[in-house]
Amino acid sequence: MSKKAGPVRVVWFSRHDPLERQIAELRRLFGEDVQVVRDPEPFDSAEDVVRRFRAAGGDEMVVVAPLSVLGRLCDLGLRPLWAEMEVVGPEEAEVVVSGRHYRFARFRRVKRLALEFEDV
Repeated sequence: MSKKAGPVRVVWFSRHDPLERQIAELRRLFGEDVQVVRDPEPFDSAEDVVRRFRAAGGDEMVVVAPLSVLGRLCDLGLRPLWAEMEVVGPEEAEVVVSGRHYRFARFRRVKRLALEFEDV
């Protein structure tokens, strides 16, 4: 993503609010003055995400989306951040989804998405 003067603006594309540890990690990565802007509305396509990202004046993006959308964002020249979550026991969980307990592990940058197949 391009750099500009002033704080880094991260557009957060997810129905869910960022966790406190995720905000703390974004501050560590991009500075204490990082701005996290939520965009919780459903999107139609990767192109829709790009349009809204640019309209929001984003420098970085976190996108919770199907792999096909992440792959298309990469095809369009963007490198979204991926919030890597690890499965944990109930006592360590920061979030529960469909009965599974998760904790934020780290952010990773998606550079490329590839599927590799073999014959059955």
